[in-house]
Amino acid sequence: MIKNQLAAMMVILCVATHLGAQNLGTSANLQNIEVDNLTDEQLENFLEKAKASGYTEQQLEVLARARGMSPAQIAKLKARALQRGAASVSGQVNADARVRRLPQVAEEINTDFDPYADLYIHTDSLDEPSEIFGMAFFTNGKLTFEPSMNIPTPENYLLGPGDEMIIDIWGASEVTYRLTISPEGSILIPRLGPVYLNGLTVEKAASKLGIKLKSIFSSLGSNTFYQVSLGQIKTISVNVVGEVAKPGTYQLSSFGTAFNALYQAGGPSESGSLREIFVFRNGKKVAELDAYKFLIYGEGEAIKLQDQDVVLVKPYVAHVKVDGEVKRPMIYEVKADETLASLLDFCGGFNGQAYSKSVSLQRNAENFKTIRTVGKGAFESLNLQDGDEVEIVKISNYFVNRVRVEGAVNHPGSFELQEGMKLSDAIALADGLRKDAFLLRALIIRENEDLTLSNIPFEPVEVLSGSVDFELNSGDLIKIQSIFDLREALILTIDGEARAPGDFPFVSGMTVEDLILLAGGFSEAAARSVVEISRRVTSQPDEDTKASEVYNFPISENLGLSEEASSFKLAPFDLVVIRKSPFYERQAIVQVDGEVQFPGKYALESKTERISDLIRRSGGFTSIAFVEGASLIRKSDYFAAEDENKTVADVRREELEGLIRRDTLVDSGEEEFKELEPIGIELKKIMDDPGSEYDLILKSGDILNVPRKLQTVRVRGEVLRPGIVRYSKSSSLKQFVGQAGGFTEDARKRRAYVVYANGTTDKTNSFLWLKNYPDVEPGAEIIIPEKPERRKMLPQEVIGISTGLATLALIINNLAN
Repeated sequence: MIKNQLAAMMVILCVATHLGAQNLGTSANLQNIEVDNLTDEQLENFLEKAKASGYTEQQLEVLARARGMSPAQIAKLKARALQRGAASVSGQVNADARVRRLPQVAEEINTDFDPYADLYIHTDSLDEPSEIFGMAFFTNGKLTFEPSMNIPTPENYLLGPGDEMIIDIWGASEVTYRLTISPEGSILIPRLGPVYLNGLTVEKAASKLGIKLKSIFSSLGSNTFYQVSLGQIKTISVNVVGEVAKPGTYQLSSFGTAFNALYQAGGPSESGSLREIFVFRNGKKVAELDAYKFLIYGEGEAIKLQDQDVVLVKPYVAHVKVDGEVKRPMIYEVKADETLASLLDFCGGFNGQAYSKSVSLQRNAENFKTIRTVGKGAFESLNLQDGDEVEIVKISNYFVNRVRVEGAVNHPGSFELQEGMKLSDAIALADGLRKDAFLLRALIIRENEDLTLSNIPFEPVEVLSGSVDFELNSGDLIKIQSIFDLREALILTIDGEARAPGDFPFVSGMTVEDLILLAGGFSEAAARSVVEISRRVTSQPDEDTKASEVYNFPISENLGLSEEASSFKLAPFDLVVIRKSPFYERQAIVQVDGEVQFPGKYALESKTERISDLIRRSGGFTSIAFVEGASLIRKSDYFAAEDENKTVADVRREELEGLIRRDTLVDSGEEEFKELEPIGIELKKIMDDPGSEYDLILKSGDILNVPRKLQTVRVRGEVLRPGIVRYSKSSSLKQFVGQAGGFTEDARKRRAYVVYANGTTDKTNSFLWLKNYPDVEPGAEIIIPEKPERRKMLPQEVIGISTGLATLALIINNLAN
């Protein structure tokens, strides 16, 4: 942030210098500069000059203000400079991002002396809001304390050098003069000469000018009239010193106040006071500012500043921290005569959760800390000291007049315990019991005097009848259970060939037909035989081995139930099973892609249909089919039976939803999924000998892919340039690897293998130093594995093995002797 500010301020100075030199002279006034009218080329030129600038940030800002540039124009210029030039200029300044102390700035911007080096401060308080009340007002960009210029000239405003006087004359003569008061305090009226106005109010200046103008406008006052007003106002130089963030000299509007000067200087520092701010004029103290009057109460008159005024910020008087349950917990500055009550007023008072009878005061006592409990009566009399910490705790969550009613009542909740309140009164406040309330037992959980709990049972039916009732205590919890809370949830289950099988709540009197209706009726695959119902064994069975009671009811051809089944009443936890017809079969769909006459999906005609049958039905191969590279993907090995008929689009959608992972291989214009590994088939042998062991029986979901003739080979793994190379019938595996740059140093040559287009693989065979690499066919993929990482033996391991071998040799030698 500091780098960007420095870059922006360098651009400001360059603008001031460049425009001043070009148009206004070296001491030019920049009041009329409009940043919006500057071109990008001008800004680029200014940035180049900024790189060679030797000024500090404070010097740049002071210089720009001294030449009359308004704060609004400076802000606009900063924004444009930061957009276009901050990056290039900040490269010249290697500043710490969190500390404004920049001892190296002088060296990096080609100057040997930085007169403001000792005025840089740490910016931790700028990165994070200060805990001291009031400091944030001076870093708030929306609160600038800028005076309004759209007001009448104050009666006590004194004219001085730099003020613009506008003299309008109308009537018999019409003329307008716009004249600026010179450094000597006068204006020069054509044909009249200088008129001294320094130190006069506008009203007195108008009277004086009227007398002077009569010498050149003789009819002034009869048929010629005049008016004097103030145009552009002068700027004043104000020195801000003491405990502020950026002490220095600042150019302000002549309407400026002490708050304007403090804001320009970044406000008081962490050690500065907001309560003792003095204004000196001509060596004498003329005003004192207590910022709390404005920041907290909105009171206090604005202290108007004059040229060469000095604003002095003293060190803070005493800082006291307020923490806990107040509206504004922060650190506050207090004066010697202010009390704890004043401090609570500063922080907005207690919030709604505060314990207000007393507060805890932590105070430093020489080398120790002390705690003092201050009662409410001492708030007005207790004076505070620097370093005090005041904590306001939260009130207890304990209720002293509450009873609670929970469970099977119409409006459960917490209620006020009134004097003499009884159990029946609490139930009445809860709007009575629900219809499902269990009436034979309920509980009152009571909090005893020592905060332990005790249990008081009662029968709600007796309370309702009035035969039993007793008084409640604070903290009592009345729990009324529902009849449904006291038993297992009663369900019925339907499984098998229903359109929506699952669990359903038990309803008394429900029949099998009712449950099938709730499940959406029979599916098309339902068997036209029987419906089976199994029931839990709830009493002593006749046989010890009996696990459930089973009932079977026939179904008619139109899937209707018999009269006996229709009248059979279901019991809780009954399981109704609708069997699948043994003759029902969904179409088994297979797919053939690639170079066949009629690619697409086909339904299997029989359960023994083979690959050769599918090729025959699809019209045979095209003239560019690469039969040797054909492959078969069996989706049933990857998906459940109900998902076997998924299309490639379905698989792609699931991959996008994160259900499967995709690793694409592009081959003959088709996109396949690596997870669906193809089964190696010999399609040429299949077509030469249909029905042989090579001719596999198809399953639902199978995808047969016949690629077009291929002319490339892919080389992967430990080669210098993995990729695709042109196929040549006369080339060997090593020659294909050579086309890919050759083996790397980590290549494990003896383990190289080839994956053919149809999914089959072949490995390298080795004998001693001889290697027999597999043949390579069009569309194949050569894979060169990496050597396993070998760990070097540690010296201790070498010594251990050597010692073991020496010992073994000694033993063998002794045995031989």
